Amino acid sequence: MNRNLHDRHKENSFVNSAYDSMFHFTEEAIALFDTDLNIVRSNKHFDDLALLYSAAQKQGSIFDLITDKDDNRSFLSVFDDKILNKEITLKSPQGEDIRILQVRMGPIKDNGKIIGGYSIFIDITEFRNRENLLNKRYILICNLVDNANLGIVIIGQDHKVIESNDRFCEMIGYSQNEITDLHSWDWEYLIDENTIRQGFADLSEIHSTFDTIHKRKDGTTYHAAVSASGSDVFGDGKDVIMCISEDISAKKEMEEKLRLSETKFRTYIENAADMILTVDSDEKISYISPNCEKICGFKPEDLTHKNIFEFFMAKKNESDEDKNPFSSAFKSDKIEYRTFKIKHSDGFLHWYGVTISKTSDVNGKDILICNTRNIDQSIEKEKKLVHLSLYDHLTGIPNRAFFDAMLERSQVSRHRPLSLLMCDLDYLKTINDTYGHAKGDEVLQKTAQLLQSSLRKEDFIARIGGDEFAVILPGADNKEALVVIERISETFNDYNSDKSGLAINISIGFSTVKDTETSLEDALCKADMKMYSRKQVNKSLAEL
Repeated sequence: MNRNLHDRHKENSFVNSAYDSMFHFTEEAIALFDTDLNIVRSNKHFDDLALLYSAAQKQGSIFDLITDKDDNRSFLSVFDDKILNKEITLKSPQGEDIRILQVRMGPIKDNGKIIGGYSIFIDITEFRNRENLLNKRYILICNLVDNANLGIVIIGQDHKVIESNDRFCEMIGYSQNEITDLHSWDWEYLIDENTIRQGFADLSEIHSTFDTIHKRKDGTTYHAAVSASGSDVFGDGKDVIMCISEDISAKKEMEEKLRLSETKFRTYIENAADMILTVDSDEKISYISPNCEKICGFKPEDLTHKNIFEFFMAKKNESDEDKNPFSSAFKSDKIEYRTFKIKHSDGFLHWYGVTISKTSDVNGKDILICNTRNIDQSIEKEKKLVHLSLYDHLTGIPNRAFFDAMLERSQVSRHRPLSLLMCDLDYLKTINDTYGHAKGDEVLQKTAQLLQSSLRKEDFIARIGGDEFAVILPGADNKEALVVIERISETFNDYNSDKSGLAINISIGFSTVKDTETSLEDALCKADMKMYSRKQVNKSLAEL
């Protein structure tokens, strides 16, 4: 269908504004290029990058910056309609400065035709350098651990001690002869035997660091930091858990002093424009700025000392240690940015963007500062953009892009048989010419409704052209496909018989695929040819 020029201009204006915002406010370097690899548009971050790392006096081609031949060959795959994610290394012309970048490239299409590509460059140099540094430090720690003042104990699957060093025996007050008769719950003060057996049932899955309290032989206790890691230490195929224990009683005393002097620390963020939170190493809110009452309706004392995930509603598995942004921020100096929902005191949910950065308090204790800003409008715009990209604006059913993705997923899936329908609305041009495009739009909408009402729950329908609809029938063989087609015909006949106005007719072709080797694209073409043949027959019958 041809769209109204005003609507098209409005849509183009909106899209252009969206792209301009991306270019001006993103931290990544972005460049757009045509099919000859000439740069059509780039943002300031890309221009700065090219200035430092390209030997060319003037940027013309994307390959003026990316000169590695292997990288060049990889990047050309975007013109094969592929999305490319690749890590590359750039050197300055003098070879003194090296930058490591994560590059994402993909095609730009116009009406299904590739007219160029986009490239997004994310600087991960600092991340990689820190990663290498941490690896070196890890090796160093492994070499030094034997001489460190740490207790080490190896525990078997039955939670009984296999080996320990002298320092661990000293810490809990047992001799080497006595230690091998103990189980982990004999010195663990906070966790009972039942909980240990359940929580540590599979030792190979244990890789954690936690604070606890240990009980000595004489009944006294002390605070301990434990790093536990399950593995096949002895190489005999039997998993054990190795625990490295440190007496942190002095550290706990310092934490208590920190708690008492916390009010002095708060003053420097009292007047922040956004809502400001600080989070301690236990992932509890230690401070929240007073404007939280105005923003979300809670007083600071309502939220202080609560777990951060009681305030920020995490996505599924977000609070798991490996996906927890707060845990990640404590472990590195990298600034984290995440989005969360917050339930206000009135019960309504709102989206917030949270920038998480690590700093230290007056006593040198690591804490996190969370700068929190409402992003409801941005989230709503993003949802609208996603919907517009996957659904037909007129009929409300999936569009061609969505259908192509589903067809590709069905190709990979091993569920066969599978049938494809091609449906074409008859006489749409005549309807448009005779009754106007508004009437044609109504007919298209009703056609989509009638088709959708005739399909099974698992079937997938999309509008893939002006008057064309395609349907994927998972698990449908030739017989089942004919049943669906018959049901569609009956639905349209019932509609036309009950309607005194304009009748709606449709031509259908189908193809059934019985094996996973057959191309669904080829099957769709066969269905399209059958549909065209049916359309010619319907036209001839109508003329008679």
